Amino acid sequence: MRHSRKPLCLLIILSLTLILTEVAQAKTESINVEPGKEVTRTINLASGDRITITFTVLGPDPSTIHFYMVLPNGTTSDHGEKSQYTIAFFTDVKGEYKLHFDNSNSSNAQLVTLNYEVEHYIFGVPQMFFLLIAITLLLLSVAVGYMLMGKYG
Repeated sequence: MRHSRKPLCLLIILSLTLILTEVAQAKTESINVEPGKEVTRTINLASGDRITITFTVLGPDPSTIHFYMVLPNGTTSDHGEKSQYTIAFFTDVKGEYKLHFDNSNSSNAQLVTLNYEVEHYIFGVPQMFFLLIAITLLLLSVAVGYMLMGKYG
């Protein structure tokens, strides 16, 4: 009796699709920060994630904005007045990281172009590479299983 491999292949493809949708998170956004106002963006991160945040301020001179972050443990990380800025770090704590763009000291609106990318890590290895190794090992074990079944079958 011969079994069909289509359901197994479909199950593997569906599983990989679901797993790979959570591999990385990236976003690009334009934020208009009115004079005298502050805009906040929240990013949910897991412990051990690596995030890279880049932003550029466009507007009339001086085209700067005060940038600071509030970490999940309540600590504030002040980065000062910036016109262009890039920061990359590994997260220590799971939770909401709040990005604050403060235009309180300006009489002109500023346009902030925000880009961020989050890369998840498993056991200190980037999740994509970890999944590649896991899939390779799975396929090798299936191939060895077929060879053994053919030898004894």
